Amino acid sequence: MRKFRSILALVLALVMSMGMVAFAEEAALPSADVEEQGYDFYDGAVEYNEIRESLGPVPALDEEITLGFTTKTFENEFWRMEKEGAEQAAQMFQDAGYNVTIDVRGAQTETDEEGQLTLLLDMVNKGYDAILISGISAGNLVPGMEAALEAGIDLTTVMDAFVPYASTTVGAWHYQAGVQGAEWIYNKIGGEGQVACITGLSQATAAQARTQGFNDFFADKEGIEVVAVQNGDWDRQKAYDITQTLLQQYPDLGGIYCNNDTMAMGALEAVVAAGSECVIVGTDGTSEALESIRAGELDATVDFFPTTMGAIGVEMQIRKLAGQEVPKVIYAPQCVRDIDNADMSFEEIFGYEYAPIFE
Repeated sequence: MRKFRSILALVLALVMSMGMVAFAEEAALPSADVEEQGYDFYDGAVEYNEIRESLGPVPALDEEITLGFTTKTFENEFWRMEKEGAEQAAQMFQDAGYNVTIDVRGAQTETDEEGQLTLLLDMVNKGYDAILISGISAGNLVPGMEAALEAGIDLTTVMDAFVPYASTTVGAWHYQAGVQGAEWIYNKIGGEGQVACITGLSQATAAQARTQGFNDFFADKEGIEVVAVQNGDWDRQKAYDITQTLLQQYPDLGGIYCNNDTMAMGALEAVVAAGSECVIVGTDGTSEALESIRAGELDATVDFFPTTMGAIGVEMQIRKLAGQEVPKVIYAPQCVRDIDNADMSFEEIFGYEYAPIFE
């Protein structure tokens, strides 16, 4: 059975890559220029905090619309929070008189690439007006995205796995998150010591960018030694095992940056078990991470405010359906949360309470 699954995965990957080439030859993809420059380095990218007012009120939309949203597993709190944000935004639009329905569904696991593709294809077949996606990898949803564009269905990526098939991407500035996490550790340990990074799935573009930001920040820091960059696959137990081994090899390890909070919590468990003073910084801003910070356990997380991010994704998609042009890349609000600001609200941190602007 395992061999069969491996062969099936290989065939699927081949079909995906062939499909991408064939589709690209027929028509320019909506965000081909973003792909060329790189999502985290796109010169047309904007931060939502800087454009929220200049976007103006959401244009009127008289017709009934149905949005689909295929995301990652709800076993991970981040994606549950993103789902909640998308549904909350849809409710805001309904309360404002927009006839909007949203269908949010998640893959079974973090690696369920085929299952996520099935969800997307079902939404395309049902003829949804637009679909938001949070792909597991850059390639697993390609056949579904091709089918969507051929059917005239607009796509918006919300967090992770940038793809040129989507006309807009709303998400974290992943590279900057790696820089922010690394900088926090650097300052915390006084600019000297050994550090490490535990990464997400190797094929995940978000993990790649966050890790690059971490590595780039420390590249010219003479007092710092990066002793390890190891793949934890977004998994708590794997992060625990990696940290346990690292602490045995490097008992004076000063800090670990993790590509998500799930792994950060696993790393924290290993640090506590070893009685180590190693600081741990996660990424995502899940409630578990924030509660742990308030309790004086986890040191920090780069908070992406996933509920707000999901809401912004819905807002941008509706703006597009209403005929408004929006930027191709919008970085959602993010910041490092530690004991100093863990109790602060979104409004206290950024100076406004999120809500679409209506006429």
